[in-house]
Amino acid sequence: MPRLISCDESGFSGNDMLKSGQPFFGYGSHDLSLQDSNSILAEARAKYPVQMPELKANLLLGSKIGRSLMMYVLEKIEGHYIATLCDKKYSLSCKLFEYIFEPVIQSNNLLFYNNNFHRFVSSYFYVQMIASSSDLSEISLQFQNFMRSLDPAKAPLLFGPALSAKGDPLLEQVLRFARGYHSVISQETKSLERSGAGKWVLDLTTTSIFSHLTAWGERYPQIEVVCDDSKPLLALAGLFDVMINRSDKAYMDAFGKKRPLTWNMSVPLRFASSKDHSGVQLADLIAGATTAIPRAAEDDTFREIADCAKRHLHEDCVVPDLTALDLEGDEAPVNWRILEALASRADAGADPLAGMEQEYAAAKATLPEFRRLTSS
Repeated sequence: MPRLISCDESGFSGNDMLKSGQPFFGYGSHDLSLQDSNSILAEARAKYPVQMPELKANLLLGSKIGRSLMMYVLEKIEGHYIATLCDKKYSLSCKLFEYIFEPVIQSNNLLFYNNNFHRFVSSYFYVQMIASSSDLSEISLQFQNFMRSLDPAKAPLLFGPALSAKGDPLLEQVLRFARGYHSVISQETKSLERSGAGKWVLDLTTTSIFSHLTAWGERYPQIEVVCDDSKPLLALAGLFDVMINRSDKAYMDAFGKKRPLTWNMSVPLRFASSKDHSGVQLADLIAGATTAIPRAAEDDTFREIADCAKRHLHEDCVVPDLTALDLEGDEAPVNWRILEALASRADAGADPLAGMEQEYAAAKATLPEFRRLTSS
């Protein structure tokens, strides 16, 4: 029999990463049967009575008895669930790299990824965004509008006439790159329009469930998947049909790891309301518990729940790691020089990739001089 996998999200805001009022997105899934889900939820209600017809994590987190109920559930299902946490602003920053830089460098992108250039650009954009830089705030909003509409005219600061970044050299380089290679970036945009995938391109639901199902596919020979009534998944559900009765295994090597790409699904994705499906309702509690992780950094009342959820985090969480910007390390100074090289090539309309291996070697060779200048 296929193993039932139930999924749900918390903090859904579709393609709006900036103004939703929900800074974090959580995704949860588990492998418990409907009978077990019903039993655990009934036990939790009996032990911690709450006045709500449907258990919702965002409401339970707001009260002491609600948090106790969630802790009871999480302890009961220890080892049976997977969680994903995404910082929405950092996710938007990563999307900027994916849709502004990736189309230009894709034929030799491993060179950049192996040197963490993507993390350097994304982390810089994120830091400036949370610092409320007026220039970055407007550019971020325009980039989001561009991705939601796939219309470059919605982002004149990125693709329009040259505009000074007012003393921010990294932002200036990003803008020069985007303007210089706007035609290549535009071609990628048109391919999204033709495929119909553009409407939900910023949404985090589809990427999260893909990570979860590949993980469950490694544990079980066949799975049956039921999700909440998610608009992005409802729109894109057909893309998952290639996994129906797929017993072969496919993997890819990325960043020194062997990553699964497939799973074996018995039937197409099924959809249910968390109100009517105890498995999905339980997945909602997992997803909500995941969003408590960043809240616990400032409020100890979320600590226990956060610690439980942390033990089940999938490696594909999208959260900032600002070591990529550390100029005392070796990568950040090199990647800053590479960004300037790419911006200069964009200004000249030159090939962005020709001799880039040598460019990286030259940048690394200048590290001693960079250290001497910064220490003096």
